[in-house]
Amino acid sequence: MLFAALALAIGGCATTLGLGQTALRQGRYIEAASNFESALKEHPKRTDALVGLGIVRYAQGRYDEAAALLGQALGQDPKLADAQLYLGLAYLERGDSDSAAEHLRAFRDLSRNARVNSQVDDALHLIRTEHSLSSQARHSVATSLELARKSEQALQDARSTYATGPYDGDDDSLLARWTW
Repeated sequence: MLFAALALAIGGCATTLGLGQTALRQGRYIEAASNFESALKEHPKRTDALVGLGIVRYAQGRYDEAAALLGQALGQDPKLADAQLYLGLAYLERGDSDSAAEHLRAFRDLSRNARVNSQVDDALHLIRTEHSLSSQARHSVATSLELARKSEQALQDARSTYATGPYDGDDDSLLARWTW
């Protein structure tokens, strides 16, 4: 009986978290926030729920809240790539170039995707050389990096669905396994 209750409690949080992640991917931010908040009520230190809610707050333009949530997650695990990226983007949107660059570098160091890392390097160069980027330019850079990351995630999802073997991070070896 105790094991059943424990499984239900753990499964409930996992289900709430999964619903939040699905809603986030589909742009249903209010629903995603509600699910992540429920997951955090059950397990306040769940880094995946903190990151999810932080990304929701970023998407809603609530950069201070996003930064607080993502910073809390990174305090528990500094190797959370999405938390590093979105915290960097939140700082960039707020105009804090130094903090943005710090977290974008940390994201780049955690990412294995050469295309996204190249875009991060371009953004870092722009941040370094143009210290007073306009809010429109900062938003454009942030949007570009976010879209690059989302594209990478969609490609990884497709790879895991259609690949005939485990993905090792090498695009060329993956393409060699696919038959058209």
